[in-house]
Amino acid sequence: MTYRHTQVGYWMAAAMVGLAAVIALRVQSFTIFGLMCLVTTLAAALLGTLTVVVDDTAVLVRFGPVGLLRERIAVADVTHARAVRNSPLYGWGMRYIPHGRLWNVWGLDAVELQLRNGTRFRIGTDEPQALLQALRRAGVAA
Repeated sequence: MTYRHTQVGYWMAAAMVGLAAVIALRVQSFTIFGLMCLVTTLAAALLGTLTVVVDDTAVLVRFGPVGLLRERIAVADVTHARAVRNSPLYGWGMRYIPHGRLWNVWGLDAVELQLRNGTRFRIGTDEPQALLQALRRAGVAA
């Protein structure tokens, strides 16, 4: 059985549009506003959604509908997983945090994967328990 879930960062997109509007109003330029809208659209396309797929062999995490930014982790390389709550200071997107790496599109909930090489990878999600159950079905210890 395969788990697949896509989380959409609606609030992240709204915050980015708001920031673009504030900057454009501050400098009072329609050109800057248009440029900021373009940058916001590109960022939303690349980082606006986070899709997680878990099957018997791998965990695939990808940003955006195209998946230019993606990570594939073999299930055999995951020693255990647990639900965690991120600090609001960790932000959104792809981050290095004190505990390893974090990929997050919105919110504070995540599932942390402990990998055989000693590193940790946090996957931001709005359904951590469902992701943990999928990982357990794939053979990952809790």
